[in-house]
Amino acid sequence: MFGPPVALISPEGLPVERGKIHEFASSIYDDDPLYHDEAAAKAAGLPSVVAPTTFTSTHALFSDPMAEMSELGDLDLNMMFVLHGGQEYEFERPIFAGEVLKANKGEMKVYTKQGSRGGLMKFVEIQSNFTDEKGEVVLRMKSTLIQTSGVVAK
Repeated sequence: MFGPPVALISPEGLPVERGKIHEFASSIYDDDPLYHDEAAAKAAGLPSVVAPTTFTSTHALFSDPMAEMSELGDLDLNMMFVLHGGQEYEFERPIFAGEVLKANKGEMKVYTKQGSRGGLMKFVEIQSNFTDEKGEVVLRMKSTLIQTSGVVAK
């Protein structure tokens, strides 16, 4: 490594930048002008281009991966058998270029269920709230991890 990781030198929070919104929207093949064209966004009565709904998933690029792994380590998960079970988004309002959002981890639920193909599965639901510079909640996000009991035998 030739310097500190990006997460350690970036500003606190998730900067919502116009160019990054354009790149993200292009990467998901969405040509909605509200994601790309500031004039179109302003003509629609918006303060700037709007971020696509899943744009906030990029917040992981601004977090400390070792701290994230440490938190998950406390849950006694075997990462060899962990799957991404889902992501849910609940918006209070759209997210616009020029904002800086702060992710605040909320409640974490851990529970188990019996799998249909044998073995106990562990579920971890992690609730996060994204707030704007005023401290108002803009988005609630729930991530679900699933740990299977191991390799499924046929």
